[in-house]
Amino acid sequence: MTDPGPQPTTLFLDANIVVSAAWKENAETALIWRLEGVRLVTSVYVMAEVQRNLPQASQIERLRGLMTSVAVLAFQRLVELPEALALPAKDRPVLAAAVQSKSDYLITGDKKHFSQWYGKTICGVRIEAPTNLFVLFHLHRE
Repeated sequence: MTDPGPQPTTLFLDANIVVSAAWKENAETALIWRLEGVRLVTSVYVMAEVQRNLPQASQIERLRGLMTSVAVLAFQRLVELPEALALPAKDRPVLAAAVQSKSDYLITGDKKHFSQWYGKTICGVRIEAPTNLFVLFHLHRE
């Protein structure tokens, strides 16, 4: 039997990350798509929010290009997490989907609701701001 090699690190992308990357050309958050050895995932729930927040045709076009390398997961039912009760109702499905998808990281720029968990692991998922992700993966910003 052959060794399949190292498994990619799975990054679950919150809506604000995807919106930010698609918002303007050469957005800094779009550097996440250049990371090697990662698998990018998000959820149908997150994508609904993304689509509500991109009004311009050029943004939608950038979004289409970005999403070619992101797996969009659908869940029949999300797990209920006691840890998520501290979050507003609209953010609970994001954390639950990251956990249920067995992601290694939840990448979110939502400082208002997630910053108390930056750098911490909840149910196996480490929550990080995108700027810290660049440090963790030794990605140099241009």
